[in-house]
Amino acid sequence: MRNNDLIQVLWVENDPLVTNSYPGEADMYGDLQLTVFPCWEEAEVTLESDYDRWQAIILDAKCQYKKGDADKADRFLMNVITRIGKIAARKNRTIPWYVLSGQGEDDIRDLIPDINEWDNSWFKLTNRRFYSKNGKIKYGKEERHERQLLFERIRTQVNLYNEELQIENDLYPDVFKALDDLDLAGEVGFHLMPLLRAIHFKGVSNADYNCRYIDLRKALEYIFRHMVKKGILPSNIVSKKEKDSVNLSWSSLFLGGTQPENLNDVKGSEKIFWSEIERLQAEPLLPKQLSAWLKEAIFQTGGAAHTAEAEAEIAMNLDKYLPQVGGSPYMLRSLAMGLCDFILWYDNFLKAHPDEEINAITFWRKCDSKF
Repeated sequence: MRNNDLIQVLWVENDPLVTNSYPGEADMYGDLQLTVFPCWEEAEVTLESDYDRWQAIILDAKCQYKKGDADKADRFLMNVITRIGKIAARKNRTIPWYVLSGQGEDDIRDLIPDINEWDNSWFKLTNRRFYSKNGKIKYGKEERHERQLLFERIRTQVNLYNEELQIENDLYPDVFKALDDLDLAGEVGFHLMPLLRAIHFKGVSNADYNCRYIDLRKALEYIFRHMVKKGILPSNIVSKKEKDSVNLSWSSLFLGGTQPENLNDVKGSEKIFWSEIERLQAEPLLPKQLSAWLKEAIFQTGGAAHTAEAEAEIAMNLDKYLPQVGGSPYMLRSLAMGLCDFILWYDNFLKAHPDEEINAITFWRKCDSKF
């Protein structure tokens, strides 16, 4: 349990000169409360017994793993980081950890695994995964002490990203790994995150959450554009004239295995699409459950090709629906869960069909107009 409003940081450090001076600095630069432990053996007891208290962990590189051990970075860092990961898996919450060291760069560079995604921006800036106790770095227009930057960055990351870290690393790690593998984390992940975060954390009203239907639609648009790139869907589902125009309805029918036998039964732009493209697979690409989900998701997020038109359609649909269920968020939540499965399916499907040129001759073909 947290004792106050300060960010609670478990700190493993056994140098008295450091432990006497840094806590005041941390409070000044980051509103952090550093609680020091001279060895990991003692720190782990507190971490296990009061896990919810801690919001960040700082590790000295050259410290004692057990009381009485010699200060060795190789024994300490490799064992401690492994232990932190195992405890996080059991507790179902990742606590971001950081290395603050007086060691030389060559001594510890290879001892720190590249699993601290929460601090990737520091790695991109410095090409290393630790902070120097006494080092300085050009940061913006001024030179700053690295340890002070660490304190500030912990405050920022805890306050702004802690919930997102839990979503990505603890609650939906398979979904976000799939997005990383697909190289869609920036686009689809951006729109998926607010749909998931509000399910697990407070602070978003039902009314505000129900304004997020458009995030579901945009996530689908990005996935369908990606399918075009990978040869699974034909390129004409994306309008060359209108940047935000993606034919979701046709794409849904195509993936679900539906192609009309009689084009005279089809109207408008859909008739043009089916006259130009023919499915080549007898079986649908999507499982039946996801085909039904996708059809419903597109219905709920508007059938219009243009995002702006779809937003108006969504608002009209919700005005009719939400008053009848007391403005509940449950429909959108269920659709967000389906999107997670859709992402997992697509990641597995693409791993089984990685060649875009082969895909483009396997799943569809262009044909002459039939009208």
